[in-house]
Amino acid sequence: MSNAYTMDTIIKVEENLCITCGNCIRTCPAGLITKKEFPLPIDNAWDLCIDCGHCVAVCPTGALHQRVMGPEDCDPIDIHLIPRWEEARQFLVSRRSTRVYVNRPVEKDKILQVLDVARFAPWGGNRQGDHLHWVVISDPAQVHRVAEMSIEWMKSVGESNPGMYKEAKLELFTSAWDEGEDQISRGAPCFIQAWAPKDERTAPQGATIALAYAQLAAHGLGLGSSWSGGINTAAQAYPPLIELLELPEGIVSYGTILLGYPAEPFMKIPARKPLNVTWR
Repeated sequence: MSNAYTMDTIIKVEENLCITCGNCIRTCPAGLITKKEFPLPIDNAWDLCIDCGHCVAVCPTGALHQRVMGPEDCDPIDIHLIPRWEEARQFLVSRRSTRVYVNRPVEKDKILQVLDVARFAPWGGNRQGDHLHWVVISDPAQVHRVAEMSIEWMKSVGESNPGMYKEAKLELFTSAWDEGEDQISRGAPCFIQAWAPKDERTAPQGATIALAYAQLAAHGLGLGSSWSGGINTAAQAYPPLIELLELPEGIVSYGTILLGYPAEPFMKIPARKPLNVTWR
């Protein structure tokens, strides 16, 4: 960003552009902006601001600058590109978890497009940029090795915790592997993991939402994706895989998604159970 942390105040207002509409005051999630003649920060705003940029984004005249961004750093919203409800619903409900992939690598620029969208996922306190680290495994041999080690972990669970092995139905995966069928990576050419500190309280929800954004972005690019609980749980619990992935001490993988080009196009949207809603 062009003016990152160069200002000595949390916000600066170009008075010749400001129309004193109050949008920035009402939009600030922490109530850090007040007004005399023009908007100005409250006394402790510097320490409390989460740098969400909403004050800048809501200003209709481009008058407001915040310590990490100005109007020139924010992309304009093109209302013509916002889908109508029917289009938005069709896009969302037509996304499927892909479990059969073609033998084709995913271009790096498409992976970056997917992750770029995930940057905009909501995260408690806007802390994503401070804590989330994406890891992409795109070497097919490495993907296969990770799948193999995930199977090794599952088999070790069968020996050390037969109850969990049975309850999680891990035998479905280990038996298939022994018969030459990979139901872990499922032929996907790459997978993506979301890493963050183990003790970061906002990470479980934030990483999950960011991965969901990534999956929707992949859908928009014609890519298929699927959560891999097998790989991710092994990456949290199996020391040899943790070592292979080079996970630093105190960092965990909060989610893993397989990514690739789907082999089977879906013609219909599967039925789902009805809503279960309590109104109070």
